[in-house]
Amino acid sequence: MTLDEDDLWLLEAVVELATPLHMLLGPKVALALNMPRGHGLSPEALCEKLASLSERELIRVHQAGDEAVVARTRAELERALSQGERFSPDRFVYRLTPRGGEAWEHYAQPDWSRYIDAGWDREPEICVIEAASREAAEEEYQRHERSGNEYRPLPESKHGEVLRPWWATYWKVLPAGYRLRYAWVSRQLDVHRIMSSPPPAPWYSSLAHDR
Repeated sequence: MTLDEDDLWLLEAVVELATPLHMLLGPKVALALNMPRGHGLSPEALCEKLASLSERELIRVHQAGDEAVVARTRAELERALSQGERFSPDRFVYRLTPRGGEAWEHYAQPDWSRYIDAGWDREPEICVIEAASREAAEEEYQRHERSGNEYRPLPESKHGEVLRPWWATYWKVLPAGYRLRYAWVSRQLDVHRIMSSPPPAPWYSSLAHDR
């Protein structure tokens, strides 16, 4: 299957999370979606691309509050792009299908052994790290200990478990993974340490480079 750079941008944008359609029309779409660049498409061209990806069953566009309500045609997608506020259940989102995930993998060549999913909750004050192995999760935990962010891990609270299978993302399932949880308390933000810390190594080849 042949995909152009616009197709690949739209696939990469939803590798980890489904994305509300209206975010694709924002003036700072690259910043909003943490992408290297924006897609550079007009609203009309964007609709054409979304319709083409949907027709090839690489993405699925549906209402956030009811996955049975889908948009496939250009006319449906035009309405979907303009429908719903930020947190409204009427807004439409798009996501990869398993076929779309496979197509993205073909081009991006991800190394799932290096993929990390980490998030902090405030109520309760817990961090959850998921990775392909205990070693990878522990390495990420050590990064958190060294980090200058506002969340200081409490080592005595650390608890791990093996996941079989592991839902690495909403579309990618691997035979096994590892989940590590820990409680945290607030600490002083150290901006210098954050800025001087090396970023984690990329786990896939980004297809959304600057034009």
